[in-house]
Amino acid sequence: MGTTFLDIVLNAIRSPRFIVPVVTILVSGIIVKVSSNLIHKTMSKNVTSIEAKKRNTIAALIESVIKYIIWAIALLIIFSSWGFDVSSFVAGLGVAGVVAGLAIQDALKDIIMGCNIIMDNYYVVGDLISYNGFTGEVIELGLKNTKIKNVDGTVLVIANRNISEVQNLSQKKATVSVTVPTSYDEKEEKVEKVLKGAVLEIDKLPLVTSKTEYLGIDNLNSSSVDYLLRAHCKAGDQWELKRKILSIVKRECDKNKIKIPYNQIEVHHE
Repeated sequence: MGTTFLDIVLNAIRSPRFIVPVVTILVSGIIVKVSSNLIHKTMSKNVTSIEAKKRNTIAALIESVIKYIIWAIALLIIFSSWGFDVSSFVAGLGVAGVVAGLAIQDALKDIIMGCNIIMDNYYVVGDLISYNGFTGEVIELGLKNTKIKNVDGTVLVIANRNISEVQNLSQKKATVSVTVPTSYDEKEEKVEKVLKGAVLEIDKLPLVTSKTEYLGIDNLNSSSVDYLLRAHCKAGDQWELKRKILSIVKRECDKNKIKIPYNQIEVHHE
């Protein structure tokens, strides 16, 4: 009886050249998944929120390294099952590594700096950083690059070797300065009393980290007297805090009938 097409397919499937790669890929995928879950579970035990950010970043980095190692071993096993001389291939990695190192210097710098970022705690996932005028939250830190997302949802990818150009805004406090324009008809004593009352309300906000300052008259404009308030918060909270301060100031001014001037046009008709 002649060999049928089905027999050929079944023989191919039963062959180690097919079975070994399939099993290797499946087992490697399971190992990567299990190790990833184990790493994150171990890193997240009994830590504060601040320490959790650092541990999550380290976990992501370790997970990335393990993944590359496992898949590299899997490829060697697959090549071996296909009849390639893996031992000579591994022996040649030393020479190839030198050549590759020269060819991928930037990539190696990224990897080395990625490790330094973690070890020196330069920034971690969740920190607010600024790079070339782009400010956003670190959403991912890998071996080669860092991804940050701004308030508009735009994501920027930064090569880790550019760490010297990155500013970590989460490691310092932010200052919010709010200018309050009032009419020249308003008495300074009345405005001061109302704004100091607003300061007491501002200090009740959870975002405020230290006492808000009433700094008095800041400028005499052509159509308004400008008063200045200054509040303090964590970096990244300044935009939300400013919106809340403006809301409080507007409410207090309305309640006390303090006029906030706006541009008007006068038309004279003879």
